[in-house]
Amino acid sequence: MGSLLDHVRGYYEALNRGEPDEVASFFTDDAMHYYTRLGPHEGARTIGEHTKLAVEHIEGQWFLENGIDDGEQAVIEWTMTWRDPKSGERRLDRGTEWFRFRDGKICEVRAYHHSDAKNRSGNLLGFDHSGRGYTT
Repeated sequence: MGSLLDHVRGYYEALNRGEPDEVASFFTDDAMHYYTRLGPHEGARTIGEHTKLAVEHIEGQWFLENGIDDGEQAVIEWTMTWRDPKSGERRLDRGTEWFRFRDGKICEVRAYHHSDAKNRSGNLLGFDHSGRGYTT
């Protein structure tokens, strides 16, 4: 793995601990985190606090499944497991994130994912997630 993916992997490990200061340390102070369903979240501290809420309230856990690093930016496929706060049901979402870096830290994340009634998990239809070693 390249050094940028190593940084992203460290960020994902921090996500799973839900420690806002640790998560924030992977970002520039003015970082932006964009989503397809919420946000954006502005600033390292806000990004860290949002993560803490996801870990505490919906038992969010993130898995880096695959990634590419060209030395200037990185892109990953991820899986997130979580518990629906209304039903208590365990859920799983999949997506991809594109990372821009500045001065060795993440300055921008563009997170693409969805979860709707037709395809709640965001699974790639017809893709053998388990057979390819992805989180199931």
